[in-house]
Amino acid sequence: MTDFAPQHWDGDEARARSFEELLESETRREKARRAARTRVDAEERGAVEVPAFTSLAARLARPLQPVEFRIEGWWPIGARVLEAAQFKAGKTTLTGNVIRTLVDGDPFLDRFRARAVSGSVALLDFEMSERQLDAWLEAQSIRRAHDVFPVPLRGMAAGFDILRPEVRALWATRLREHDTEVVILDPVRPILDSIGLDEHRDAGRFLVALDALLHEAGVSEALVIHHMGHNGERSRGDSRLRDWPDVEWRLVRETDDPASARFLTAFGRDVEQPEQRLDYNRLTRRLTVAGGSRRDAKQETALDAVLDVLGTQTGPMTGRAIKAALLESEHSRDTIDAALSLGVRTLTLKVEAGPRSSKLYSAVSGVRPLIGAPDTRTLSGAPSGVRTPDAAGHSGHSTQEAAYGGRF
Repeated sequence: MTDFAPQHWDGDEARARSFEELLESETRREKARRAARTRVDAEERGAVEVPAFTSLAARLARPLQPVEFRIEGWWPIGARVLEAAQFKAGKTTLTGNVIRTLVDGDPFLDRFRARAVSGSVALLDFEMSERQLDAWLEAQSIRRAHDVFPVPLRGMAAGFDILRPEVRALWATRLREHDTEVVILDPVRPILDSIGLDEHRDAGRFLVALDALLHEAGVSEALVIHHMGHNGERSRGDSRLRDWPDVEWRLVRETDDPASARFLTAFGRDVEQPEQRLDYNRLTRRLTVAGGSRRDAKQETALDAVLDVLGTQTGPMTGRAIKAALLESEHSRDTIDAALSLGVRTLTLKVEAGPRSSKLYSAVSGVRPLIGAPDTRTLSGAPSGVRTPDAAGHSGHSTQEAAYGGRF
């Protein structure tokens, strides 16, 4: 019996030694994997640059530099801009107008002063064909066309995998070669899809890489274009898309009708632009500010309806009577009230005291305002914000409204 005991313990020791050797081997492998990952991460990040520290007191002792704008009120110099656009709202048209403003210095939307770039603008387009892109930009009649570099990348978004350091370095070199000052990326979704990033969770990883690319290329400003969700008015996907930009632009339609009016607004650091209606010239694809917000547009439409009702009467009407006449219309009572106030403010309606503290409204003959229209002149010499009756006495659109009545 005693002969069996040493054999039993020798087997346990052998198994123990075997386990320890296996554990040691796996530990070495795991350490090697972690060390390799650390080395790869360091190589991808590149050399670390630690900036010099300057105290707040020293910083505040320097003269405070005023905010300078690339586009007055819309785009501060050095800013990142995110344009969130509803589906088929005209983002390509707006992009062409922005490029013309950036390189030629033309007023943005024919109203806001701009400072032209000294370098070039690169448009990385992941949506349009080469022919389409050239045709849309040609219509802008850009004078400094030699400083615009459209890069059609539809179907080639995987080639913009700037999360890979070697790919990012290639793009940075190309941008530097062409003295790029502004990069426009239109739109971001195809890139995320092509490199396997989830729009709802991973957009931040791409934006960090984009910032690195801009830094490596010496590019000071960027415009990134992204679609809104179908049921909202904000950038769809990762909330990081809204955290990243200095300024966010929003391009929306008035209604779900693809032919409805377009409205643009902007907000962010040093920027707060209220919603403004845009008009479109079919021939030049140029945009201009044509009016106020969607709320203003509703009031204007309601005021038109009020004027039509008053036009059927021989005398003034009370507000209650006007509302009764428009009971079956699309206009709410609150909107009609706002339209009456608007008519009085714009001298389109005349109001006087009526019986029992009522108000009597009547139309000012021959005047119908286009609310918020630019302060320019029509070919006839009448202010562009006024509709004048034609020979038959009917109110018609101004010359400017007819010229810019096209769709995006």
